[in-house]
Amino acid sequence: MPKVSRIKIDSKHMGYYINNFWSLITHLENKEQVKIFLKDLLTHTEMKMLSKRIQIAKMLLEGYTYQEIKGYVKVTDSTISKINNILSVDGEGLKTAVKYLHKIEMDIERKMMQSGSSVKEKYPEYFLLDRLVQGAGKELKKRKKRKSAVKDLSL
Repeated sequence: MPKVSRIKIDSKHMGYYINNFWSLITHLENKEQVKIFLKDLLTHTEMKMLSKRIQIAKMLLEGYTYQEIKGYVKVTDSTISKINNILSVDGEGLKTAVKYLHKIEMDIERKMMQSGSSVKEKYPEYFLLDRLVQGAGKELKKRKKRKSAVKDLSL
């Protein structure tokens, strides 16, 4: 877990540092520059932690349950709850980011359709959760059919 220095800093200076950070992020020109910058700035753990938070927000906004998120993203209920609270109170930043992700995903899918390739075939890991949920639904239907068949036989 990241730690903040116990040494107090003047709020005016901290505001200046944070403003520089926002300015820098907004002035990087493309994904590659942002990627290189954040790889240099963040530890591997911090990168994973932030990525998981974004995925949790995305899945919550798409209507997934805590159990589905917990199993897919490999996080605790507490982590999901923190993100859910942010989204419930305001969360405009996360909501906007997830909207951008949806747009990016749709653009990728549209490009793949135009090229004649299936996005799901080309990027199977990208649709893993969808396939798992669909597979679980099919398995549940099979079990229900078996149970109803057993009931019919026992009459």
